[in-house]
Amino acid sequence: MGCSTQVQPISHGAGGIVPNSSGSLKTQVSNLAEPEDEPIAVCSTVVDLKLMLEKPISDADTTFFDYVQKLVADYTRRSQGLDAFHLIEKALVGNVLEGCIFVGHVMTDMDSIGGAIGAAALFGGTAARAENGLNGEITYSLKFAGLEAPTLFDDVPGGGEVDSSGKYRGVCLVDHNEEKQMTPKLRECPSRKDRILGLIDHHAMAESYSTEKPLFVDVRPWGSMSTIVGHTFLREGISMPKSVARILLCAILSDTLELRSATTTRADRLMVGILSILGELANFQAVHNLAADMFRAKTDWIVSLGARDMVRRDQKDFTAGGWRLGIAVLEVTCPDAVYDQVKDITVELQALKKEKGQGDADKELHFAFCFIVDVTKQCSTLVVCGAAELELARAAFPGSELRSSTAAPENGEQKPPAPEEGCLMNVGGLVSRKLQFAPALLKTLNEGFTLADTTDDPDQPREMQDMSVAEIEGVLESVLSE
Repeated sequence: MGCSTQVQPISHGAGGIVPNSSGSLKTQVSNLAEPEDEPIAVCSTVVDLKLMLEKPISDADTTFFDYVQKLVADYTRRSQGLDAFHLIEKALVGNVLEGCIFVGHVMTDMDSIGGAIGAAALFGGTAARAENGLNGEITYSLKFAGLEAPTLFDDVPGGGEVDSSGKYRGVCLVDHNEEKQMTPKLRECPSRKDRILGLIDHHAMAESYSTEKPLFVDVRPWGSMSTIVGHTFLREGISMPKSVARILLCAILSDTLELRSATTTRADRLMVGILSILGELANFQAVHNLAADMFRAKTDWIVSLGARDMVRRDQKDFTAGGWRLGIAVLEVTCPDAVYDQVKDITVELQALKKEKGQGDADKELHFAFCFIVDVTKQCSTLVVCGAAELELARAAFPGSELRSSTAAPENGEQKPPAPEEGCLMNVGGLVSRKLQFAPALLKTLNEGFTLADTTDDPDQPREMQDMSVAEIEGVLESVLSE
């Protein structure tokens, strides 16, 4: 089942982009070379600035428009030469990462590519990708920015293998810090801890993360790692090429779902405004159109993967209360195309649970979930692949509606759930794994969650055990018929 997506002006979602045809960013770019030497006084206080950045971005918002224009003018002036402060900053900080390889995580996304390219340009290093194969959103964004894909880490001299001088190059991790998310050749390198010289990230620090010596670290609770890179360009007064501005803009739009995800911050909104000008987009309608085209390209790519890769491409594992669970996320503009493959996704989720153990039952996942995120409507549907998942999902997302996995609702009517094909749970306006999906599930597990017994004594909890497909279907059918 297919569907088409029309690009419509957005007028909903706090902090999103509200484009229209008025105003122009590009027409004023040519006037930035000789800015007025007056203070930036559009917002009189920090409080005023914070309040301005809480609102959706709009061409009609002249206050935001004027403020961003003045910021870009000031930045352009400063980037034409180094004053004392920025000279010190460049001398003391820039050299730490100069010549490093900047590489993102496996299961590569837009932020890990855009951030690596931006950081390499900022600090004078080499951008690399963690693996072969890039999703449709990334390839579309690279073409929009006029850039080639970064070289595979393994193929960079001094990356996967020593260079001609017999040495490994230093590395700066971007958009990740967990060991299992590192590109394999770096993760397995005996001198890995000595090689890692920097970290630029917006995720929580992994408990296992450690290094042999002090290193450069810039970790901020912002919606995108690329926002940190863009901010650093501005703070240090380093000139940003148009291509870099565009790829950073794409990365922020991707990671924040066009500034509508719960992870979006004031910093992300401000940086999108600034990068729109530096990237020479005509107005904020053009930014919205760009995001829509990116998401559509990603949807087409996801649907083409097939069920096996769908549940493994953007998937992360978590532990809580002695339980192990995996969460996959599919961000699409047309969920109907994914609903058509839910039966196969259900089978792959069940297979993934055992696959994660690599032959050791004690390491297998107890639960495997896949959330289908509709980036247009800003809502999500959970694929329930078995009885255990259903129990946990009901506890973590109480009141959520179950329905058949065979088709999306039509004319307000829904088909009854089909246990043998899995089922879908509507979890409403939740769209973020980091801030919404994972916290709800982990909180439930940490609060003493137990699976119901399937014996004659319903009050007697059971230990986690392997379940046959027939048992899964039987228990799921029983629960759904309540």
